[in-house]
Amino acid sequence: MAQVSGKSFDAQILRGVLRYAKPYRKTFALAGALTVVLGLLSTARPLLIRDAVDAAVAAESAGDVHRILLVLFGLLLVEGLLQWSFYRMTNRLGQWVIRDLRVQLFDRLLRFKMSYFDRTPVGTLVTRTVSDAETIADIFAEGLLVIFGDFFKIAVLLLALFLTFDPTLVLVSLSVIPILFVATRWFQKSIQSSFTDVRNQVAALNAFVQERITGMALVHLFGREKAEAARFEAINATHRDANIRSIWSFSLFLPIIELLSAVSIGLAVWYGGYRAAAGDGVTLGDLTAMILFINMLYRPLRQLADRFNTLQMGMVASDRVLKLIDQKEELEPNGTHAAPLRGGIEFRNISFGYRPDEPVLRGFNLTILPGETLAVVGPTGAGKSTLIGLLLGHYEPQEGEIWVDGIPLREWDKASLRSQAALVMQDVFLFSGTVRDNVTLFEPLPDDVIWKAATSMGLAEFLQKLPGGLDFQVQERGNTLSTGQRQLLSFLRAFLLNPPVLVLDEATSNIDSETERWVQSATVALTRGRTSIVVAHRLATISHADRIAVLADGGLAECGTHAELQALNGRYAELVRASFTNAH
Repeated sequence: MAQVSGKSFDAQILRGVLRYAKPYRKTFALAGALTVVLGLLSTARPLLIRDAVDAAVAAESAGDVHRILLVLFGLLLVEGLLQWSFYRMTNRLGQWVIRDLRVQLFDRLLRFKMSYFDRTPVGTLVTRTVSDAETIADIFAEGLLVIFGDFFKIAVLLLALFLTFDPTLVLVSLSVIPILFVATRWFQKSIQSSFTDVRNQVAALNAFVQERITGMALVHLFGREKAEAARFEAINATHRDANIRSIWSFSLFLPIIELLSAVSIGLAVWYGGYRAAAGDGVTLGDLTAMILFINMLYRPLRQLADRFNTLQMGMVASDRVLKLIDQKEELEPNGTHAAPLRGGIEFRNISFGYRPDEPVLRGFNLTILPGETLAVVGPTGAGKSTLIGLLLGHYEPQEGEIWVDGIPLREWDKASLRSQAALVMQDVFLFSGTVRDNVTLFEPLPDDVIWKAATSMGLAEFLQKLPGGLDFQVQERGNTLSTGQRQLLSFLRAFLLNPPVLVLDEATSNIDSETERWVQSATVALTRGRTSIVVAHRLATISHADRIAVLADGGLAECGTHAELQALNGRYAELVRASFTNAH
């Protein structure tokens, strides 16, 4: 998308938004037709009032006046029904469009690379998906079609004025209109830039609040309350200033409209009254209708300030949302191969860094056999978790290739691959809901199956101790459970998936002593009969591993059984000695 730069930007954004209205083009066309009908009907009202006034002044029969007023009442009733239909259609159209747009946006986010989420604040994405998408609905409900209707009504009213009244009277009355057009164009340009700034500040505000609420424990722990409050005050002040700049444009534009409207009516009364007094073909009814026409002409012009507000906010929001939806380079590459996993994994000459100039792995090679339990150890920053991210396709190596069951990873369908590989992480994420919801990931599963799995893992006693058992309510991020308890639920969740490949990424590093025996039995049960990769800090938890891979300096330093590596008296032996020293 281009930056905000005028007509080309507006046209590009409108085309992008309107493509989501294509499924509802009949409704869109009908709403557009209603605006045309309403614009045409608007001219009849002043003319009927003119005839009623002239009939009354001429002392014609009261029946003629009553008939005119009855027609006028019927016209108002029809206009009211059409207006109701129009606003109902446009609002429904807006909601239909943002429903489709949100679904596509969220689907696109689900397919983005993990690296995108690493560098994008959560609050910014929430703003795009919720707030910005909602603003787009206003383009249809209160913006595009309504502005078209207003401009069409203005054109019809101007045409009716020149066809119905003396052209000289019309020109005198509307002689200030060019000033109005200049003011309107200035206002449009002014709010275009100010609303871009407003949406930027809304995203920054949401990102800041989301991050601080998520990390509130850290804020309290380090006594950062006053400092964070001061930072929030500064961000909020920037948001306020951005809004004030847009308000300043309104504060100038609206009085200009009111002043020019009053001047037009004054000119009509002055010149039309002079002509009427001189008996120069202008009646009292003409003068009354002229004033009504001018009021009707300026009414949409007054509302254009709000319409432009709505449209520009929607355009800016649309630009942000469409940039995400049209983002191609952030999409995960995905293959088509989908088959049952056997669990054979091979890393061939892998080089990778989160930043190209800071490699984490360099020329890394490792083979994991189907059904094998491989423990991965090494110092912090050696690339243990990076290895897991590469295997699951969250990141792509800069060099080399990963093979799964003899097929390059890039050729695998990522959804198929990940559905067969369970990941238990150190930082366990739990959803708001029951224990049952979290271990089944909201999939329907009989309770007896869950209890059977828990029993086979040695976790039944743990679940029975929870108030309500499987119905125990887990609050957001699992705050009602200890770190060890959350970890146990993640073990049970992985076991219920019954995956051919299991990955434990530092899953036993934060276990308290009360739950350590449960974790030990759960780990053994989980890794039995499947390809398992166990990334571990606590070396005591990997004694059952078939092989142990030691990572260091961006590569594979050592690989073998516990006894073999101890005999080498190398890096692994150093880690064991350090672990023993720390334990004592």
